[in-house]
Amino acid sequence: MERSNRRPNATGLPQDTDAADSAAPMRAPGHGRAGHAPYIAAVRRHFEERDARVVEASITGHGSRREAKMLLCPDEDGFGEQVPVEAFVTWDEENGWSLAAHQDSTRITAGVPWHMGLGVLPEPAEVAAWVAVLLAHPEATPSREDHPFRNHLIDDPEFEAQLARYAPGA
Repeated sequence: MERSNRRPNATGLPQDTDAADSAAPMRAPGHGRAGHAPYIAAVRRHFEERDARVVEASITGHGSRREAKMLLCPDEDGFGEQVPVEAFVTWDEENGWSLAAHQDSTRITAGVPWHMGLGVLPEPAEVAAWVAVLLAHPEATPSREDHPFRNHLIDDPEFEAQLARYAPGA
């Protein structure tokens, strides 16, 4: 499902060229904003270690809000007989992580989302563990935590420092 306006970024994930060209690599370090691609790539590695193959991924910066989306195809052997056909995981810098999954390959709807809560930047292994539990137990009740956790329009040096620790060489 690659779109023609996507190109791989430094982590190998597709990135919208419009967002990349207009936002100058997520407003690079000179502007006090860390890129989110290394954090998303770390989470992706943990998904795949838990038998949730990432089929499609995109990292964007619509306007000034950093976002990511990943389509997962869980391995049936790793999650039992009730494994969802696919799961859609999203992250943004205000609300953190959410997951929507569906059981039936004939339906296009993504289902009711579960929201991880616990802040915007949980450890990548924690995100993958949370997704693994929900994929193994699709009967779990979707939740909506108290969002948003932060406002992306307000400078937040602590958030930027936490995000920057995932950058290569950090």
